[in-house]
Amino acid sequence: MLAFSVNRMFLSLLFLCVCWRHVSCYDEDHEEERHGVDPSGRNVTCDPTSRYRSFDGSCNNLRHPTFGVAGSTFRRILPPKYENGDGRTPRLTGVTGAKLPSPRLVSVTVHGPGNDTADDANMMLTQWGQFLAHDLTRTLQASFNGSCCSSDLVTSGVLHPDVVNGGPCFPIIVDRMDRHFDDVSTRCMEFQRSDHRTDLTNTRQQYNEATSWIDASHIYGHTEDRARSLRSFNNGKLKVITVNGEDFLPENVEATEKTCFKLQAGDYCFKAGDVRVNFYPGLSALHTMFLRYHNKICDRLKPIHGDWSDEILYQEARRLVIAVIQRITYDEFMVQILGQAASKYGLLFGNYSYNSSIDPTLSNVFSTAAYRFGHSLVSDSLTINGQVVETGDVFTRPKFVLNSLKGVTEAFLRGRSHGADRWFAKGMTDRMFEKPNKPKTGFDIVARNIQRGRDHGIRPYNDWLEHFGFPRATFETIGQVYGRVYSSVDDVDLYGGAAGETRAYQGRVGQLYSAILGAQFRDLKFGDRFWFENLDDVSSFTADQVSQIAGLKLSRVICDTVAGITKIQLNAFQTVSPENSLADCSTLADVDIERFWV
Repeated sequence: MLAFSVNRMFLSLLFLCVCWRHVSCYDEDHEEERHGVDPSGRNVTCDPTSRYRSFDGSCNNLRHPTFGVAGSTFRRILPPKYENGDGRTPRLTGVTGAKLPSPRLVSVTVHGPGNDTADDANMMLTQWGQFLAHDLTRTLQASFNGSCCSSDLVTSGVLHPDVVNGGPCFPIIVDRMDRHFDDVSTRCMEFQRSDHRTDLTNTRQQYNEATSWIDASHIYGHTEDRARSLRSFNNGKLKVITVNGEDFLPENVEATEKTCFKLQAGDYCFKAGDVRVNFYPGLSALHTMFLRYHNKICDRLKPIHGDWSDEILYQEARRLVIAVIQRITYDEFMVQILGQAASKYGLLFGNYSYNSSIDPTLSNVFSTAAYRFGHSLVSDSLTINGQVVETGDVFTRPKFVLNSLKGVTEAFLRGRSHGADRWFAKGMTDRMFEKPNKPKTGFDIVARNIQRGRDHGIRPYNDWLEHFGFPRATFETIGQVYGRVYSSVDDVDLYGGAAGETRAYQGRVGQLYSAILGAQFRDLKFGDRFWFENLDDVSSFTADQVSQIAGLKLSRVICDTVAGITKIQLNAFQTVSPENSLADCSTLADVDIERFWV
């Protein structure tokens, strides 16, 4: 068996570093080792005859084995902008020297609730975006055992000393007249800076704990240990817990209230490849569907290939699940998001050609700003089995999926999405991850996204417009509401500025996010040797198999995995309409499993 070793040390000089080894406040079970050392500098031995992906993303590119590997430093499209150019202090002042507004004040003033809904998009579109995000990116936070919001800071407004000395705390100050957090105990939001590496210029660079590839690592895990912990080692299947005759995700016995609330007898916290599986009912629902889909594939393959081992069944099912997720993402989801720009960037099915010179490693601006556009899509409430539930009451509560996977799925298929714009539901800005029966313990996702951008040194909105060849904005072009909080239009944070853009290319985001998203998803496709359309590799599907995958839609996966759903709209990302009417599940295209063989 041919194998070779590649040392990318010479490519990693810029990012050789020391790293803070804090435990993330989101890494609730501490099961996964942090990537304290930039993986681009390690020796990697690859087997070019391997049919299957590695779990950590290595060896996808045989010339550059660490492209897209878990733990990779985020790419910079533009140099970061830290305070005074010191390479570590988050952006605190604007071009006039005035202090930047509190992200919470920006959120309340510019990004308040609106009554907008998307014309035909449903909540499943929103949910797929989050599901995909957890496959692509995971930014760990630096941990702090105490509180970043000490009483003297709340009353005086003085900067936390960590902000200028490089420590983990970067709290968000809340105005005393805030519409929701209006007492002294809630006038500061906890916020820890992202874990980071320091490059040779002493500049903070953040990294991605996940693999960059669309490889279902959120389902299977991005380490060998995590993957093994999820397997049954019986006929290729994943572990399940059966509740009332239905299979659900296995239990994470080490989960804490940071990511999961057990509110009733029989509740338990789910375990998947990604630790955020319990964050939202729709997310848990999609994880459950693809767990069942994997096991269903194994059940269908076993009678046909009786000589296949558990390992082959597992890997072949995993391989097909990844292909299905890629197909749905590009030919159903991204078409909705980018509209005509999807064709411009080559994201539609057909004419695939792998390019080993492409580095698909996620960019910092994609992960920290552009792909967070979906937070504005979340609606104020869900209607589950006829009961209206506010968004703030569903976070980190597995009971909804355990009680009725069908009810949750139908809620997302029928409920309308908000538009992708500058208005956000109050459940996202006032009550996100609020503790049960403890009002005002939630946080504001918009404020956190803005603060995260400043933490990462993401340059202001106008710098990005100029970089991509668009005219620089003025308060007249983006709205005077921004001028109520920012001293200069050149201070407007990227996240908030791009959120206010008019939809472009008949998609759902504006021109700037279209450019950032389009370029990243193009690289993720054409830089992936294992991409399901690639016919020129040892790992390739046959042309006939690719044709089978291309005909499959999310609606069919839902039909195959959610008991009780017998009719569904063909486009699972749009509400039911005369153009998208309900169809019997039996009429939807499925893959002919007999055509899938080794």
